[in-house]
Amino acid sequence: MNARSFHRLLATAGLVSMLAACGGGDSAPAPVVAPDLGPARTAFGNDFARGLAALGTYEGLTSTAFIDLFDEAFLDAGYTKAQLRSNLAQDAVAMATAPELSGFPKGIVSAVTIADCDAASICSVTATFSNADADATAVTVTSRLKLIDGKYRLFGDQSSS
Repeated sequence: MNARSFHRLLATAGLVSMLAACGGGDSAPAPVVAPDLGPARTAFGNDFARGLAALGTYEGLTSTAFIDLFDEAFLDAGYTKAQLRSNLAQDAVAMATAPELSGFPKGIVSAVTIADCDAASICSVTATFSNADADATAVTVTSRLKLIDGKYRLFGDQSSS
């Protein structure tokens, strides 16, 4: 094979490989695979249930992990994360003074469901709160969550009243 034939073969092979790498133009783009947020949903439900259950203790009232379940922009009927933080701190001081007087009922949260997420990563959360005191009540509540960095945080209804 002479040099000219060799260069022609090399150029043809290069051109074919470049065209193959470019694709045909009529093929569909690769689908974008959304991350599996099931673990984040499960983690939020478990962490929230543990956090609420612990509010009857000094450790629960001072837990940074519980406060972290609330978005910095949390606002629900005029109640903010800063107010929540302050109220928990005041209750912790009161509990340290009189540990037998807990201001929180012994309740549990169950059936936590996260759904209807929008493009801004705001989702609906529904949960059932139950207590077994004298009147044994169970209430289903709905609020909103915000997904940030793969973690759900309570966002509230964003209303001032």
